[in-house]
Amino acid sequence: MKIAKAEFTIFDVETTGLFPYSGDRICEIAAVRVNSSCKNAKKFSSLVDPQRPISYGAFSVNGITSEMVAGEPTIDKVLPKFLNFAEGSVLVAYNAGFDLGFLESAMGENKDKLNDYFVIDALALARRFFPDAGRYNLGTIAKHLNIKTSGEHRALADASATWKVFEKELAMILAEGIEDIEAIAYSRPDAAVKKVKDYRTSLIKEAIQAQKKLNITYRSSWDNRVTKRVITPIQIQNAYDRSYVVAFCHLKNTERNFRIDCIVDAEMVSA
Repeated sequence: MKIAKAEFTIFDVETTGLFPYSGDRICEIAAVRVNSSCKNAKKFSSLVDPQRPISYGAFSVNGITSEMVAGEPTIDKVLPKFLNFAEGSVLVAYNAGFDLGFLESAMGENKDKLNDYFVIDALALARRFFPDAGRYNLGTIAKHLNIKTSGEHRALADASATWKVFEKELAMILAEGIEDIEAIAYSRPDAAVKKVKDYRTSLIKEAIQAQKKLNITYRSSWDNRVTKRVITPIQIQNAYDRSYVVAFCHLKNTERNFRIDCIVDAEMVSA
């Protein structure tokens, strides 16, 4: 998917505690939907009755009390509205694994619907682009970038702060010449993963047979860093349920293994 054609839903959840699979639940969810330039914002916000007490630890962070959410819509009423709001967009969250964990738990048997979305982790991008920030909690990064915030640790305030952080990250991504969502995605739709993997594998096999080089854009699975390089593929190997291409890397001037699912773009070198 091209960044220039994407819309982004930047979302945040507040919860009763830290552990969704131990019974903690969402007590507030909010989102900001923007276009490919991070403009024309539309907002969504709702308190949620978690039907269980809010822990003191959670209250001390978000300030939400059990009395505040009593009688509010339950998550089964709120989630369809959120998914309708986010439909067709790319999901963005700060520390996406945390928010996705609560969404998956809340959706239960319907959690596979989340596999239809690209997801971007704004925290991973912050670590990549702002190495001198020192700490990487949302408030610190916002301050580091001179972004004004209010109501920290409430869902809409945090979604709005993440939106402004992501706007700066996206500008830096585009300045690097990156055009595809796949290059920055924390996770990808199942169908997109298969389509990209099949195409990349076919192209690699073609390059091996023709003894040709490939220009690739590669996203490191270790630090999410994206690099462009030229490789000469040698063979494809499978290990630990993943496919790798063994290739001579002309950037490092040595033979290396590259995960095929981390190759976000590739083309045959014509000459």
